[in-house]
Amino acid sequence: MRTLTWLLFVPLVGCSLPEAKPPSAEFLVADGSSTFWVKSGPRGIHARVSPLILTRAGDRFYEVFVGQSTRSYEDALFSGEPIYRRDLITGESTLLWQDERISAWERAYLASHPGARLLDPEEEGEDVSLFATGESEILGIVGPFILYTHRSNLENLHSQRADTARGIIDVRIGKPVPIAALATDTAAISDGGVREKGGLRWSHAGYDVIARLDTTRNQTQVFLRDRRNNKWTLGYVKSPVPRIFWLDEKRVDARIRTAIGDAFDGALSDEDLTQLVSHRSTPPPSIAPRQPAANRHASALVHLRPLRAKLQ
Repeated sequence: MRTLTWLLFVPLVGCSLPEAKPPSAEFLVADGSSTFWVKSGPRGIHARVSPLILTRAGDRFYEVFVGQSTRSYEDALFSGEPIYRRDLITGESTLLWQDERISAWERAYLASHPGARLLDPEEEGEDVSLFATGESEILGIVGPFILYTHRSNLENLHSQRADTARGIIDVRIGKPVPIAALATDTAAISDGGVREKGGLRWSHAGYDVIARLDTTRNQTQVFLRDRRNNKWTLGYVKSPVPRIFWLDEKRVDARIRTAIGDAFDGALSDEDLTQLVSHRSTPPPSIAPRQPAANRHASALVHLRPLRAKLQ
């Protein structure tokens, strides 16, 4: 059963009497491990969260996810977790990265076991003595760059070998790039944001979205601000440079909105469906903040219930 959890009601910041009304706005805040869908208007501000890992290259929106590839033999198992991007319009998935060591270990195994039989997916090896496995995790999205970590493990009856590596993928070209790319492509990282008082400001029609580092929490606080300098705190995200995607502009056509909505809802499971933050012009005084459940990821707009950063 899907349940909606109200996590926080926050009084308005920087307003005067009569109480200021939030501007009409609709946008996404993408934080590398999750995406927040924010809607604002005279009746208040409402946000939902999804474990969708969203990014964009040009006018194309992509979901980033980790897949799984397993090949089993009677006495050996080879399993990897490649990283993909999926075009939200066409649905086409493109391989961005995979651990070539898993394939190399499988080739070495087949060279020494030429009679090995590849099992069907529903079959299991009865006496597996060789395990070659890899696990990938998306650490975050910085502009068009995907930051990931990968752990590989090779184990048999006599020895065990484990390695951990980190890397960066440029989603625009669909390939890994050197870490120096983060230092040289600052315009792409900020994605239209302008530096302002220790943070970033994205200006839009009638309002700004501001992201400012909170050093006491080591998280980034996100605000909505109108042209009269009234501010509404939306919450906190882990990424120092979140991405903002406008949904209230003409060039966002119906196909894109529908595709984003489908991906947003499709990434949710029964346990993940959450209402994140709601500000109302006159919040009911009886509603108090509810303590969040323990979560694997520090990323949160205010607080999250458990999210999955790795989509399977």
